[in-house]
Amino acid sequence: MTPRWYALPVVTALLAVVAVTPVLAQNNNAQPGGTPSATSNPIQLRTEIYIVSEVTNKDGSKSEKLTKADSARPGQIVEYRLFAKNVSNTTLPSGVVQISTPVPNGMQYVPNSATPSSSTLLTEFSADGGKTFSKPPVLTGTGADRKVAEPTSYTNVRWTVLSSMEPGQEIPFFYRVKVLKQ
Repeated sequence: MTPRWYALPVVTALLAVVAVTPVLAQNNNAQPGGTPSATSNPIQLRTEIYIVSEVTNKDGSKSEKLTKADSARPGQIVEYRLFAKNVSNTTLPSGVVQISTPVPNGMQYVPNSATPSSSTLLTEFSADGGKTFSKPPVLTGTGADRKVAEPTSYTNVRWTVLSSMEPGQEIPFFYRVKVLKQ
């Protein structure tokens, strides 16, 4: 039987939301006559997609090998690397840059694989399609049906940059998913 290959999602579909609305609102200067000027997004996104494989080294130890990919088989682990770069000539204030991405259909989030929270970055997850986000534990349901979502049921990952972002600065964000059998 020939193995089935699944195309990975198109990069533009992966980068579903880039929330820089407060920055755009600040940069929306009025033109003569009171018309707001057109503003461009100060964040440029770049994505790299890899298949993660475990390899055995000559000494018998194990390590990971990353191979650039545009397709994957069920059971494989895929690492998404997102890079957000400030392409404006303005320092973006703390808290206004948010990167949000879905866990693609047919894939499952790999627990503890996202770039973790730190003093300069807040990492949050959603288990309801991106309607609500929180740091783990992520809760779903209401009232008596409220429960902790398993990380494998996360539907979205969101990062908020908690430090200013200088012109030309690029920040990496990573997460992994497992390709499910279709």
